[in-house]
Amino acid sequence: MKSFERRNFLKTATMAVAAGALSAKAAKSTRPNILFITTDQQFADVMGCAGSKWVKTPAMDSIAKRGVRFPNAYVNYPVCMPERYTMYTGRLPCQRHLADKDHKPTISLGNQARTAGYDTAYFGKWHVQDETFSSKDHANHGFDLHTGGKDKTMTKNAIEFLSGDRKKPFFAVVSYYNPHDICEWGRKKAGRTEGIDMKNGEVETDPALADCPPLPENYEINPDESEAVVTRRSLVDKGVPNAQRMAMDFTADEWRQYRWAYNRLVELVDGHIGEVLQSLEKNGLADNTVIIFTSDHGDGYGAHRWHQKSVLYEESCRVPFIVSYPGKGRQNETDDRLVSVGIDLMATISELVGVDMPEGPYYGKSVLPFVLHKNSKAPTHEFVVSEAEVRIGKSNTIEGRGLRTPKYKYHLWSKGDNREQLFDMANDPGETKNLANNPEYAQQLERHRKLFADWLEKTDDTYGEG
Repeated sequence: MKSFERRNFLKTATMAVAAGALSAKAAKSTRPNILFITTDQQFADVMGCAGSKWVKTPAMDSIAKRGVRFPNAYVNYPVCMPERYTMYTGRLPCQRHLADKDHKPTISLGNQARTAGYDTAYFGKWHVQDETFSSKDHANHGFDLHTGGKDKTMTKNAIEFLSGDRKKPFFAVVSYYNPHDICEWGRKKAGRTEGIDMKNGEVETDPALADCPPLPENYEINPDESEAVVTRRSLVDKGVPNAQRMAMDFTADEWRQYRWAYNRLVELVDGHIGEVLQSLEKNGLADNTVIIFTSDHGDGYGAHRWHQKSVLYEESCRVPFIVSYPGKGRQNETDDRLVSVGIDLMATISELVGVDMPEGPYYGKSVLPFVLHKNSKAPTHEFVVSEAEVRIGKSNTIEGRGLRTPKYKYHLWSKGDNREQLFDMANDPGETKNLANNPEYAQQLERHRKLFADWLEKTDDTYGEG
């Protein structure tokens, strides 16, 4: 299927109305509350529970201690707006271009929960395109309450919500900005002085090198890097070099300082998350609240000398994904199954609140069975796909896809030299040795080509359609 089916949206537009007619059974208070916490631009490995010795994240670690951490969780698009479109609608990022005022999605995480009889609330960063639904479009996005604000403000508002009296379970989103302020830090470090706003807390720009983490093992740029990525490194936006181009002038020591600053921003947001978790405990909600923690995309973190996100490397695409289900779920465990964060959230939240998945096309799979049972035989992903694109002016776009299987990762760009990349993730997790031209891996290359061709055939992914 290659476009929105309007009949699906018309059919599901009545979901919010139907919520008022739910039986008493559907609104039983024994169902869990759901607290969905997101950060912005956090690479999966930058947490204490993920093994980092350079950052302290007691709040994130506590969620992992009480739940299951999925270290192989990938976003569907490593940029804010496309990924958030997918997180809240369950649709593939490429489908966002088809949304307009006459084809607004009426299926969302908020509406799924509201239809099931949940109180719904959203605190913090929105950043979903208005063509999908604006923050004021309550009928479509499904959140009865929405407030914005900086990280400190949204934390205060979330705590106030959690402290209130209610007769129904809640589905609450707390959507943080940090560590996204690394973008501002990078611009400031590169010498820009105008328009810099570390809105969620200042971080030193010249920390002592003795306090900074070492460079990553994959710090150097691959000699056969895809032309699309090379192009992305040098783009100029509205007459001003983009952040990545500015960062290309960083010295090795400045990249170490970048990593130090990024860690501090993660710690800042972890502190706010800790306040929300304390409120759950204080209000007697912790034992009946499922917590889902993730991020909308990662950050280059100095790997391949990459700043920010937008490309298919691990640091941009792989994010934290932790689920805690008190009293029922596994605790303090990791699960290596592949997770496709954006599309899997719709299936997971729908199962948690007790409503059926809407009529498709949807390709996500619920992670709940694996949270509950280590050896669950529920369907899982054979591979996951991430989208990307490099825009050169208004009419020239290079499309990219990353396909991750348990052992390998395949990059494909629509144009340019070195457009195919194949990496052995078991032996080369830093994606430093492209095997696409190695005859010994010809069979694996062909296998991944076929997996991607099958994906295009079976889904409404628009890759190659212009």
